[in-house]
Amino acid sequence: MDVALAPSAALPGPISPELVLVSPPEVARLARSLLSPEPPAAMRATPVSEREFGAIELSAVWFFSVAATVGPLVMYLFASRAG
Repeated sequence: MDVALAPSAALPGPISPELVLVSPPEVARLARSLLSPEPPAAMRATPVSEREFGAIELSAVWFFSVAATVGPLVMYLFASRAG
């Protein structure tokens, strides 16, 4: 297979490193030749300002957590006494 004549047929799209390892030598050589000589630069993520929760938000979380835990327990106790 002459890879120099048909590079698009040999590599129809992006190729994974694992696939290069098991490809025929001429396809692997072509894939390596298409790489840039320098590694890609790391993209910096912009830091997101973290918002501190206030007393109202934290008390709402506490309230709903306790209500979700104690509520079913209280209903179970009422149901067991009635039945």
